[in-house]
Amino acid sequence: MLLSSCIPDPLEVKNIPVVKPEIVVATQMLEEETLLVLLTKTFGALEVTDDSDPLKLVEQIAVRDATVSISGPGGSYELSNMGYGVYGGVNIPFEEGETYELHVSSETLGAVHASAVVQKKVKFEQINADLYYNEEGDTLAHLTYSLEDPREKNWYLMGVQEIRREHIIHNFINPRAHTELIDDYDVPGEGFTDQHRVIPRVYDPGDTIVVSLSNISEEYYEFMKIRLDNRHNFMEFLGEPVHYPSNIVGGKGFFNLNVPDFKTFVFDQ
Repeated sequence: MLLSSCIPDPLEVKNIPVVKPEIVVATQMLEEETLLVLLTKTFGALEVTDDSDPLKLVEQIAVRDATVSISGPGGSYELSNMGYGVYGGVNIPFEEGETYELHVSSETLGAVHASAVVQKKVKFEQINADLYYNEEGDTLAHLTYSLEDPREKNWYLMGVQEIRREHIIHNFINPRAHTELIDDYDVPGEGFTDQHRVIPRVYDPGDTIVVSLSNISEEYYEFMKIRLDNRHNFMEFLGEPVHYPSNIVGGKGFFNLNVPDFKTFVFDQ
């Protein structure tokens, strides 16, 4: 018996509505008093492919005409325009447990704002990374870690990202990042040890990875669950853990404020 199949010719897609550009916000605390904000604008699904150059894409979608400020108990602080849609501020006295408002105003795209509570920094107590060879011959990153879990209920975001020095800018813009969400279940304050295999990333001896751990709010945890469940594989542009995207609906929403704990590993040759 001869079985055959064929793939039909692709259908021409017409009359696709034009996407209305809106502001997209991503933030990153580098230290306790330093904040970076990356502003881009939305783009259509057909405007980017796997072959798109991340640098050229950023040049097209970066928001360069914005005024960005963050306000809290200590006052209001305007962030400096650093180019390519990046705005930064230093010496901002963030206080753990306090709420801060992020305000963005663009002459061309309008205004958005979001709020966040500064989360307590949590560090790995111990962590180790090595290569695991599965039955298919793939080499995966195998992590064994423990952390001191604060007494209150907590939610965590762990990220694993490969770093390639020859393409450091591409690493920042289009990271090969893997994100894992962690719930401390019903044992807050007891700490825990766990293992995790980074799937489906494939690594080689000599590769360098950065593992990050962030203490996040329950609100942000639920947002990230939805985001990861609906992630498209064509491009991990602005993916975790390098940037923390805000959830802005109707011009307002929330984002995350914390200083991640970073650990770097180089796999043995």
